[in-house]
Amino acid sequence: MDDLVKKIQGMSLTRTDAEIAEYILANLNTIGFQTSTSLAEAIGVSDTSVIRFIRKLGFKGYADFRGEMNARAARQINQVQQDLSPGEKYARSRAQLKQDSLISDVGGYTLENLQKSFAQLDQGTVDQVVDILLSSDRKYIVGFRGTACCAQYMASKLLFLTPHVVPVTHADATAVENVLDITDKDCLFLYSFPRYSEICGVLMDIARENGAKIILMTDRRTCPLASKADVVVVAQVEGLGFTNSYVAPLSLSEVFLLAISGQRDVTSTERFSRIDAVMEKEKLY
Repeated sequence: MDDLVKKIQGMSLTRTDAEIAEYILANLNTIGFQTSTSLAEAIGVSDTSVIRFIRKLGFKGYADFRGEMNARAARQINQVQQDLSPGEKYARSRAQLKQDSLISDVGGYTLENLQKSFAQLDQGTVDQVVDILLSSDRKYIVGFRGTACCAQYMASKLLFLTPHVVPVTHADATAVENVLDITDKDCLFLYSFPRYSEICGVLMDIARENGAKIILMTDRRTCPLASKADVVVVAQVEGLGFTNSYVAPLSLSEVFLLAISGQRDVTSTERFSRIDAVMEKEKLY
């Protein structure tokens, strides 16, 4: 909201404008829920005065202003959610959960995450990711804490299709030691969602300095790490409870794996035959 506040502070205001401005600044998080009429009544001015002031702020009309205020409030709420620690998320979610509707509520969140994620994925991005993975010598698949499940899944299935897959799932010095030898013939596939781990940025910097391609799966294209990646894949992870939901990133990972399997038939290779023989002999199902 800083830009709006600065704009209002720099304006030459009439007495009526000042009253409207003061009310808006005092109610930034809820102003988007009010109609122009209810806003005018709350301040004690006319509808016309409200509309005139809104246009002075640069908006086409009240509907434009209201939509922008709602969008800004939503972004602020999302940012607060991202900055919460797991303990704070737990305390907040526990107070909000409805035990008698958990199945439908969780199902609703999950389906919405999937729909939003697949809506933002296009064939061009899939082709880019597949091309990078298949053309790279070593594939470093990175994910820490909650996202470790995504990295483990991707790495284990990818290893079935192609060799030289390196999973990196511990956010400590071993992560740096693993990625330090990455070259311009390799790639880094990294999962990172709020709260973004600082070590992810370190690993991406190492990969860029060494000329490796970087694929980032995250929650938004404007996340702090996106500018460091060659390809950004957006997956929604908003959860009903105290943790992110990783159903969507796992599903998008499956898309990439199936796309790779469609391009590479491994069944006739010696590597596949050896894997199959060992799995059968040792009962590693």
